[in-house]
Amino acid sequence: MEIRHLQTFQIVAEEKRLIQAAMRLNYSQPTVTKHLQHLEDEIGLPLFEKVDNKRQLTKAGEILYEHAKNILNEMFTIQRKIEEFQGEKQVIRICALDEHCDRFFLPHIVHFQKKNPDILIEVYAVDSSDEALKKVVQNEMDFAIVNGRTLNADVSNQCIDYESLVLFSSSKVAHDAAQTENYLAKYPVLVDLRAPFIKFEILNKGIHFPNTIHCNSDESIKNAVLNHPYLGVIGTSRIKKEIEEGTATILETYTSNIPVKLIALTKNLSNPILQDFYSSMSKMYRPLTDN
Repeated sequence: MEIRHLQTFQIVAEEKRLIQAAMRLNYSQPTVTKHLQHLEDEIGLPLFEKVDNKRQLTKAGEILYEHAKNILNEMFTIQRKIEEFQGEKQVIRICALDEHCDRFFLPHIVHFQKKNPDILIEVYAVDSSDEALKKVVQNEMDFAIVNGRTLNADVSNQCIDYESLVLFSSSKVAHDAAQTENYLAKYPVLVDLRAPFIKFEILNKGIHFPNTIHCNSDESIKNAVLNHPYLGVIGTSRIKKEIEEGTATILETYTSNIPVKLIALTKNLSNPILQDFYSSMSKMYRPLTDN
C-alpha cells in the first residue's frame, strides 16, 4: 500500500464526498477515484458504498480507516524521532502564497527565532490555498496560511485576517464601478478556475463573463490586469498594496470577509516548539480579526 493512497482514503472517509475530498487534497476527482481503486484492488473488498449521494464506509472500510489513521500518525512520529536521533536541529516547515509569506510568516519568524535560535525554519511559496492545505493535511508542512477553506477537527486553525473575492481592474483601464457591465463587454476577464474555492464561488453565484480567459496563476492575473487591458478575479490580499495606492480598482465584490487562517495538524501541536510557534503567531495577528 502506498502512503498517498491511505492519505486519500482517510480524507474521503472524513469528507464523504469525492469532490470535497479532491478540493481538500488539491487532486482531480479522477485521481482520488484511482487511489481508492488501487486500495480496493489490493484489499479485494469494497471500501465505500453510496448512501444518499455520500460515501459511507463499508465494514472493511471502517477497519482500514482505523488502521490508516494509526499508520499515518506513526509515520509522522518516526520521521520526528529519526530527526532527533540524528541530532539534527528541529525544522519548522511553513508554506503560503507569496503575499501571505511576506505579510504574516516572515515578520513573525524574526521574533520567533530571537527566542529559538536553534530552530531552523523553511519557508515555501505555493500557488494556491488548496495546495497549502494539501501539504499540511499530508504532513509535508507544519504550518500554512489558507483563505476560507472548510477544515475538519484534524486541522487546528486561527483566523489572522479577512479578505474578499473581487473583480478588479487597473485604475487606468476602468475606474467607475457603475460601468462594470460596459467594462465586462469590452475587456476579457482572467480567472483561475483551477482553484476550487474561486470556481465554487463563481459557479455558486451563477456568474457569467462574456469573455473569460483561464489563467492558473494569481500572480499572472495581477500583473496582466495592472499592465494590460484586462479585468481579473482575485483575492484582495493579492492586490492590497495596489488598492491602497489607488492603482487597482475594485469593480465588484463577490464574497466579503473571507477568513485568512493559520493552520496546522492538531496532533502536531503536542510538540512544544510547534505549539509555541502557533500560539505566538496567533497572538501576534489576533487584533486583525477585530477589524
